[in-house]
Amino acid sequence: MNSPDARRLVFPSLFGLYARLAPLAPLLVRVSLGLILVPHGYAKLFQDDAVAASRNFVNFGWAYPLAWAYFIGALEFFGGLMLAAGLFTRLVALAFTFEMAVISFAVLYPNWSWGKRGMEYALFMGIIALSIAMRGGGRWSIDARLRKEL
Repeated sequence: MNSPDARRLVFPSLFGLYARLAPLAPLLVRVSLGLILVPHGYAKLFQDDAVAASRNFVNFGWAYPLAWAYFIGALEFFGGLMLAAGLFTRLVALAFTFEMAVISFAVLYPNWSWGKRGMEYALFMGIIALSIAMRGGGRWSIDARLRKEL
């Protein structure tokens, strides 16, 4: 991992701190995204949000819209926990990338305003998921303890 050159820092004395903390950045991002998605999945699986989510699949013309809503709930709940733990990180992150792309461009597009059900939050989450999929779970993940990684 690239660490900053101490001579380029405004406060060169922070070089050591930055060098020690930099490897934790992927862990922080991965855990944050995973834990943000868990309550969304929980609400779909164990509360009544699946019915509201199924309306999107009705609008897409897909068969079994409630089953799709429960599938997305399972992805968000269990996949969010897996992402936070770093288990099958690339696969789960890629699934979230596709989910957020669909939410961004098939459900929320062209709105780009938080107050008007905008797509920027879902798009940002999808980009973060894509970057996690490219990098993998990192040093502090269950994937790092497995013999092989996806």
